[in-house]
Amino acid sequence: MHQRDLSDFERGMIVGLHLAGKSGRDIEKILKVGKSTANRVISAYHESEKTTTAPRTGRPPILDERSTRQLVRTVKKNRKAAVEEITHEFASGLNISVSKRTVQRVLHKEGFYARVGVRKPFVSETNRTRRLKWSEERKSWTDEWNSVIWSDESRYLIFQNDSRQWVWHRPHEKYDVDCLIPTVKSGNAGVMVWGCFTRNMIGPLIIVEGRLNAESYKNLLESHLLPFYESLNGDLPYFFQDDNAPCHRAIPSLRGKKKI
Repeated sequence: MHQRDLSDFERGMIVGLHLAGKSGRDIEKILKVGKSTANRVISAYHESEKTTTAPRTGRPPILDERSTRQLVRTVKKNRKAAVEEITHEFASGLNISVSKRTVQRVLHKEGFYARVGVRKPFVSETNRTRRLKWSEERKSWTDEWNSVIWSDESRYLIFQNDSRQWVWHRPHEKYDVDCLIPTVKSGNAGVMVWGCFTRNMIGPLIIVEGRLNAESYKNLLESHLLPFYESLNGDLPYFFQDDNAPCHRAIPSLRGKKKI
């Protein structure tokens, strides 16, 4: 809601009470107007010696600064909501009437646009903290990355709903946690593959038959990782890196290699 415009008569009363020696608090009590409003009228009077309002250059905004901040908070609570939902929740909270077009226009002015959300694997807050710690411990690495063997497996689903999901965000918020579309591993029909690579060489890409458990993972490493390792530069002490999936916790001896 925008503030009510004072009439010239009301402005004259404020200035008259001020000239009669009344304080801003007194004027607030007598005329039932905000103290800040009274102070603005008084300041305008001393600047121009007029009590009339200056002519407007256009229609006053439908949403004032306070309402705009509330709209931004509403969007941030649910970035994936449609503009109709945002408009309804926002208008209901402030008990005002506002169109979805106005809401959309104000959001654009504040830098918010509906964009297709970036899909990223779901990461819990616990694992997010661990990953950040892991990265900070190795942020000064340079040549060390040359001797890391990266490894992981991934399932490619045959029938998966990959329809676009829209998210409200400012340009720099594209990869913020609450702007991402989390994805999770699924047991649906598909093809699972395992692969590994170093900084300078790509390892084998293996189709995993059946369910990957601790025993089949050991066999996979022995059959495919070790031959790849033997083909690398033997002068470097290679490190093997996988994630903390349950089947990765029981890993066989890898002939002198270390796990980060």
